[in-house]
Amino acid sequence: MNRFIVVDFETTGSHPRQGDSIIQIGAVTIDDGHITESFSTLINPGQAIPPFIKQLTGITDEMVADAPTMEEVLPRFLRMLEGRAFVAHNASFDLQFLQEALLSQGYYTFDGYVLDTVELSRFLLPMQGSYRLGELADDLHIEHDRPHQADSDALATAQLFLHLLDIINELPLVTIQRLQMLVSSFRSDISELLRFFEMKKWGSMDQLDTLGRDADGMSDPDDSEKWDVYRQLALRKKPERLKASLKREESPGLPATSSFEDMIEQMIGEEAAFSRNLAGYQRREAQESMMRAIFDSMEKGSHLLVEAGTGTGKSLAYLLPAILWSKQRREPVVISTNTIQLQEQLFHKEIPALQQSLPFSFRASTLKGRGNYLCLRKFEQSLEESMEGSSQELRLVKGQMVTWLTQTETGDVEELSMPSTGQLYWQQVKSDTDSCLHRNCPWFSRCYYFQARERAAEADVLIVNHALLVSDLQAEKRILPAHDITIIDEAHHLESVATHHLGKQFSTAQLLFLLERANPEEGSYLHRFAEQLLAWPGNEKAAAVNSVRASMNEHFLRLKEKAQQLTQLLYQWAADRGEETSDTGRDTVRYQTLSFSGKHERIRKTARRVIESMSIYASDLESLLSSMPSGEKPSFELQSLHTDAAGLLKEWQEGMEMVHFFLLEPEDEYVCWMEIESRTPKKQVYFHAAPLQVATRLAEPLFDERRSVILTSATLTVKDSFSYILERMGLDRLPEERVRTLQLPSPFCYEKQGLLLIPSDLPTLGKESEQQYLEAVIQGCVDAIRAAGGRTMILFTSYSMLRVVYQGLKEQLDNEPYTLLGHGIDSNNRTKLVRMFQRETNSVLLGTSSFWEGVDIQGEALSCLVIVRLPFTPPNHPIYQARAEQVKEQGKNAFMSIALPQAVIQFKQGVGRLIRHQDDRGVVVVLDTRIVESRYGRSFLKSLPPFDTRTGPWTTLREDIAPFLRGMQSLSDS
Repeated sequence: MNRFIVVDFETTGSHPRQGDSIIQIGAVTIDDGHITESFSTLINPGQAIPPFIKQLTGITDEMVADAPTMEEVLPRFLRMLEGRAFVAHNASFDLQFLQEALLSQGYYTFDGYVLDTVELSRFLLPMQGSYRLGELADDLHIEHDRPHQADSDALATAQLFLHLLDIINELPLVTIQRLQMLVSSFRSDISELLRFFEMKKWGSMDQLDTLGRDADGMSDPDDSEKWDVYRQLALRKKPERLKASLKREESPGLPATSSFEDMIEQMIGEEAAFSRNLAGYQRREAQESMMRAIFDSMEKGSHLLVEAGTGTGKSLAYLLPAILWSKQRREPVVISTNTIQLQEQLFHKEIPALQQSLPFSFRASTLKGRGNYLCLRKFEQSLEESMEGSSQELRLVKGQMVTWLTQTETGDVEELSMPSTGQLYWQQVKSDTDSCLHRNCPWFSRCYYFQARERAAEADVLIVNHALLVSDLQAEKRILPAHDITIIDEAHHLESVATHHLGKQFSTAQLLFLLERANPEEGSYLHRFAEQLLAWPGNEKAAAVNSVRASMNEHFLRLKEKAQQLTQLLYQWAADRGEETSDTGRDTVRYQTLSFSGKHERIRKTARRVIESMSIYASDLESLLSSMPSGEKPSFELQSLHTDAAGLLKEWQEGMEMVHFFLLEPEDEYVCWMEIESRTPKKQVYFHAAPLQVATRLAEPLFDERRSVILTSATLTVKDSFSYILERMGLDRLPEERVRTLQLPSPFCYEKQGLLLIPSDLPTLGKESEQQYLEAVIQGCVDAIRAAGGRTMILFTSYSMLRVVYQGLKEQLDNEPYTLLGHGIDSNNRTKLVRMFQRETNSVLLGTSSFWEGVDIQGEALSCLVIVRLPFTPPNHPIYQARAEQVKEQGKNAFMSIALPQAVIQFKQGVGRLIRHQDDRGVVVVLDTRIVESRYGRSFLKSLPPFDTRTGPWTTLREDIAPFLRGMQSLSDS
């Protein structure tokens, strides 16, 4: 298989059998790895082109009026197609149009090989964030300047396909063979393509060998320098920088007597390599003030809170003191962030630049929770399980991971771009304590988690996330290396992360997935475990094994039925009471178990029956585990199955505890609630429990035991006061000399770079009808979008309002050149939506709470920010509701103590999305008149940078947007 035709069709719609037709063909032939011919033409479809298609493709009725018909074009296209495999990006779409065109003209349908570059990309580029053609082209540096034009799309797809062929060609044979086994039942012909490369690897069919010819699977010696091929899996060989090196105490340090000022000058002064090597670096007064304050707090043993405005360069401001302290004292410094984005930026951008530029060496590493790392033993075992009956999506996930092993250095799940099935499958193959064989595991020397722990133990600077930091504070055995200095970036999130992590979460989906994992039927690993026990020579417990198997088979189906019944009862109960309080659009209901009394007592009864049945099944599992043969050491496979079954038993017992906690006896110090997705077919229930107080649980292990904790963020103050964050962190109880604060301004000139518009005449929700209010919001957004020429982000506090406004914008802007991108509508993936927003000119992005921060879009791509409502937590949100009740009992005002400070901090984060660079310029539009009409509105305005602020009728204010942004255009052109 070495002759291909890569095809793209532009069409009038998506349904050829309902009359939609091709309006443009793009085709590129590939022979022996080279592009040999290209062909493109417009097609007269004999019908009007819909407005949306005109806008998408730029193809009009006038352009196709004199174009050839499909009947005239097909002969040439078929000559190109003859003897070639059909390749397309989302091939099923293009193929259906080809088949319909062939039938309509009296030809036989195409029956050759079909390859889909979307499917291939998912297998071969498992770490890719998106599989849209435009984003793949960008990431792979493929020229694609005219998306949705068939000739450009076909050429870009051809170049993508050649890249994918190169990847397959570079893969070790054992990986190709593994992939071939997984894709054998796919609708496309990937299996045949892999077979071709397998033959190519060996040279001829006669030389083909079976998978795993020898114990080590070393079937392709040419790859030995590149791959670590072991037990029929190929892993990427570890680069030198990830291998063991000198212990910290053996590595060169810095004199403890060195002056901080001298060291800073040596590192970042005008003559330093750092200033020359770091692109775009400029010395900033605020940044150096922050460095000095941090190092001073470390030396004096005090805690420090630093609010550093956007553009201060706070990452570098804490990295340099951290490195200096670690090298002087020869002890690690731990840096904690909330977002993966910041972790990646620190580890892959800032730290390599520092390592290259500083006049001394230092080591940095990252560490995440154990469940983020792949267990190679479990993955190997899962590949050996029967694939009969497995979904195509599960096969895809396994195939992605087989390829990923040849690419990953860390085994970190965050690298993978998996479908939803992959998230559940990951629970089966992730690393965990309960099923770990430690040094008895054949994969121990290659274990991703233990390698990460080793690197962390020897790092000077260790980067973790807030979740792991909180876990470490609560763990009996510490996860992180002993350290006295902790730096917490994005510190305004620490309380919410602690609330989540110190709470409990469970779902009916997890319960049902747990049941599937414990399935004793043929093909499951419990069945294989029992078979191995029975097959072990001389096992005197064989009769007991058979008895347990019979009991498990008898109880399992009834247990599954009861669990499904419980799910239905809970879903209906929650659906009758739920209100939307979640930015994901889920309906939420706070509850106590007393809620299940009276006519709903059936819920409690069914929950008890589920727990009773689970308890019986747990006893059967324990009996199976105790049936291991005595005497001779069991085989590795039997030992492995036993360990996994023991891990399953622990998960099973934890599942029982969760059902008991959430449905029978929750603890008083938690607030409990359920969530359901009432607008989707998923009839699942999600349980949450959160502690009412986290400050006291953080304060002792963090602030009392650490020498110095540095908390920093762009948003720590409310009206220039740190009081709120000090109280929420439990720092207000410490002596004043132990806690210092520092507020640093942004270096940006907000008076010239930013325009803040606050319409005074918009309807207020509650005073006018909801319909009037929504119409005014939609019109305000339309006006802002048109004035800014797209390039607009609209922030919401309610997912339901986002949907309504999205639909309203779609209706009003249908024939205008704007691309609407709605969170939860066009994609649930924030990163993907942001990239689409940056790529598509004149685009409009609608987002909920996750878009209020962590989104960094520099330049003209984001020119206008619309804030629909002030970001108050819904008063019926369970956590806020419970904490508000607690505050009221203390005689305080819950609104002023909790709701307002939280909203101000989130508002500051939202506004901070706009001006990200000293050359940025943009407009903020706040459509909530409470910011000027209410007393508390001043708290929001006083917490903002000094924008050029204008208030008045919207019809007047909207006229200021375009001239202000034209100033940006002329600035960038000059």
